Amino acid sequence: MKHIQLVILCFVSFTLGAQITVTNKYFPQAGDTLLTATDNMPSGIEVGTPGPDRTWNFKSLQSPLIVRTIVRPASEGAAAVDFPDADLVFKLNENAEGYYRLTDNTLELIGLSGTDPINLGIDIQPKLNEPQIERWAPLKYGDTHDSAVNFSYALDADEIPQDLLDILPITPDSIRVRLKLNRHDEVDAWGTMSIPGGDYEVLREKRTLDQDIRLDAKIGILGWQDITDIVLGLTDLGGDVLGNSQIVRYHYWGEGVKEAIAVVTMNPDQTAIATVDFKAEDILADLVQTTDKLQPSVLAYPNPAMAHTNFQFMQLKPGNYRLVIYNLVGSEVWHQNYRIHGPLTERVSLSNLKKGTYLYALQDERGRTLITRRLVVVRP
Repeated sequence: MKHIQLVILCFVSFTLGAQITVTNKYFPQAGDTLLTATDNMPSGIEVGTPGPDRTWNFKSLQSPLIVRTIVRPASEGAAAVDFPDADLVFKLNENAEGYYRLTDNTLELIGLSGTDPINLGIDIQPKLNEPQIERWAPLKYGDTHDSAVNFSYALDADEIPQDLLDILPITPDSIRVRLKLNRHDEVDAWGTMSIPGGDYEVLREKRTLDQDIRLDAKIGILGWQDITDIVLGLTDLGGDVLGNSQIVRYHYWGEGVKEAIAVVTMNPDQTAIATVDFKAEDILADLVQTTDKLQPSVLAYPNPAMAHTNFQFMQLKPGNYRLVIYNLVGSEVWHQNYRIHGPLTERVSLSNLKKGTYLYALQDERGRTLITRRLVVVRP
């Protein structure tokens, strides 16, 4: 009997010892450089089930570029005067900055500056009513955390985008966007993750975000009126974010690693993986760009390609675009039209193209060629 108890004790001790605790060493500091990549068409990977001693093989991830984000003192931010309590600032995407307060136990988002989150095309500097906890420590298997954040921003009549004015029956005095965000975090698994560039011992944090984003119009003596349903019924403007929605992401953290090893975003019904952001290695210098210097572009990957390639559109102004593939004598062999409101990745079959070198070009709605690059098609 004592022998059995000893075996059980040893097994429990081994299990508890194998899992890691992530300390505040994974918090970014001013001067850090974060290298990340994004696969918008991930395949062959699964998040699996919660629990201890899991393995995740994400080595099939690929991306056409690596993004280098520089963490700076908040005083260097474009809107530093609006966030005197912030310690750090860095890019959230190509058009927005996040301002953060850093403590021994938390990294807290306290405000935003840049393009509004529903892509109305205006700049904002809203402060959150409560800080949004982006990282907390120590992080251990089984930990949970809940948070609620609200903020809003308003536009005067002369700031309202024309696309929105065109669909409304009257011209409002002003427009207001209201955001209500409730998030539940749970460290639900630990184990080993493999990504391009290495293997890591990780904790997995599942974040479930319930958000409600509403659009109000101020109309004379009627005051503020909720017009969310009207806008959704008449246009695709903000259609992917307005109203109620739930976003589930899995964050994989490693001790002392400033980037998330991977961040998996599920599709709306949580049946498949939509995108994966992952820690990148600075091994392809010609593909590394800083978030401050990203230019309007479309990149093809993989390239060379066999059965298909993914075209990733970045930094493009909202509008209509045409993507064309030419052979080397200038004859068009494929084209597709796109209405772009933000970052977009499209998978294109190459099965009808022969082996060889082609050119792909992006044209605006006036037919002007903005970008031309080479695409190589190979066959087994």
